[in-house]
Amino acid sequence: MKLLRIEVISRGRRLANAAGLIYRRVMKALSFFLVLTAAAFPVAASAQMHAPPPMSKGQFESTPAGSPVQIVVRVTALQREAFAADLLAQVDASHYKPTGTHLNLYFPAQTPVLMGSAGDVKPGAVLYVYAVATSRDRADVKKIVVVTPYATVL
Repeated sequence: MKLLRIEVISRGRRLANAAGLIYRRVMKALSFFLVLTAAAFPVAASAQMHAPPPMSKGQFESTPAGSPVQIVVRVTALQREAFAADLLAQVDASHYKPTGTHLNLYFPAQTPVLMGSAGDVKPGAVLYVYAVATSRDRADVKKIVVVTPYATVL
């Protein structure tokens, strides 16, 4: 009886070791597959890191009130809870040119400012603005991304 009991206990350990070995091999193969997949498709990962292209002057001017807009502006004047800005057109990834359109943007104190702070919103600053259009030359800002260090206005 004792011999039979020892055999059952040792066989159980061998089965547990075999299951652990299989688990380790499966996890190693899965890890290898994930690393290989990530290395093979770096373009897909980097494409998600860019903001959508900003709206053109024509797109912004034809946007009905209440619609979301994404624009790039250069601040010209700062008021209490608003700022005046020039609408910029994107030339390439880091170059913009003025369009001649002047905007008034409502900018409440609780508006999130990314890649900077509310103190970076000052005359001369270049901002990527997510807003809601309220009229032809006005919008309520919902989020700002400060791109001044990375943008050149031609």
